[in-house]
Amino acid sequence: MKAVIDASAALKWQFKDEEASDAATTLLGDFVEGKIELITVTLFPYEILSALSVAIKRGRITEAIGQKALTYLTSLGIEEKIFDDLIGTTFKIARKHHLSPYDCAYIALAEKEECSFYTGDKKLFNAAKVRLARVKWIGSY
Repeated sequence: MKAVIDASAALKWQFKDEEASDAATTLLGDFVEGKIELITVTLFPYEILSALSVAIKRGRITEAIGQKALTYLTSLGIEEKIFDDLIGTTFKIARKHHLSPYDCAYIALAEKEECSFYTGDKKLFNAAKVRLARVKWIGSY
């Protein structure tokens, strides 16, 4: 089984106080055990870095914890697929469904790979769930 994962889902592995962090941790365990293959787009580490920087700025975590989380999340071996091949599809999905191109890059990858896309972004999930069946809430894993 294969699935696309975005930064919002992966960050739940670090922020245990967030909704659906238990389901996200189960997904991580399945990945580590080889039960599921996780893939993502090359935007993933940038989004991880951005989210951790915001968490540090807001005092949610210390810089040391942020650095440790960044190292951990980017060293898991989640395969990053080149975004260049997804630009056209990303644009079409974003325009058609009025969603962020960043989010649509993950959706485009899921469509290309014919697999589910797990997100931890409840707003994205709610906006896309009816129209885009590949988009799944991480809490449903």
